[in-house]
Amino acid sequence: MLDIEWPYRFNNGSLLYITKLEVDGGMNCSTDMEINPLNVSNPLSGQTNGSASTSGDNTEGRNRNHVHRRELARKETEGDLETLDCSKAQCLKIRCQVGRLERGQSTTLYIHSRLGVATFLKTESQNRSFTVRSSASFSVIEMPYNKNLVPELPSNAITVSMSVIWVKSEPEPVPGWVVALAVLSGLLLLALLIFIMYKLGFFKRVRPPQEDNTEKEQLAPQENGDRNNDA
Repeated sequence: MLDIEWPYRFNNGSLLYITKLEVDGGMNCSTDMEINPLNVSNPLSGQTNGSASTSGDNTEGRNRNHVHRRELARKETEGDLETLDCSKAQCLKIRCQVGRLERGQSTTLYIHSRLGVATFLKTESQNRSFTVRSSASFSVIEMPYNKNLVPELPSNAITVSMSVIWVKSEPEPVPGWVVALAVLSGLLLLALLIFIMYKLGFFKRVRPPQEDNTEKEQLAPQENGDRNNDA
């Protein structure tokens, strides 16, 4: 028996939206919710292993992946990742019954899903990074041979995590021509301002009134009159 708990919805939006369940081997699976009710296509279904891409795209992808890994390591160190598991998100439960497996046989369940990016772009989720966790457990309920040969039937559990990192884009350097144009515009504006102030007489020197010369001119006629009276 295989039981899976899959984080399906969070914050009233899609979290890990399952588009398809694919079984390879003798296994029958059922879920407690409808799978892919919106009929969303799987983006990887049309791609093949031989799909080619340009070297530029590969380089850009490697650089972006390197930045994301570095950001993830930093946030894990600082403890900034918020865990989203079935205690905080709505989970879809998958139960699979595995048939009898002969020696060397195996069976595999593939879960195709898409990340609900729109959910993380909501205002209440912005600038926050998350770790999304799903869990799976199995237990053997019957052995094809004598159960007395083993003291306990095998069982195990595992948790799988994926990280959703909110990465702030780094500001691009300002081109040189923009800086030159800004400096030139500033100089032209300064020159225009100086010209206007010059036309308004802002730079003309204002001389103080010459009071001494005026007093002398006023006293000179009075002294001449006094002399005439004495004569």
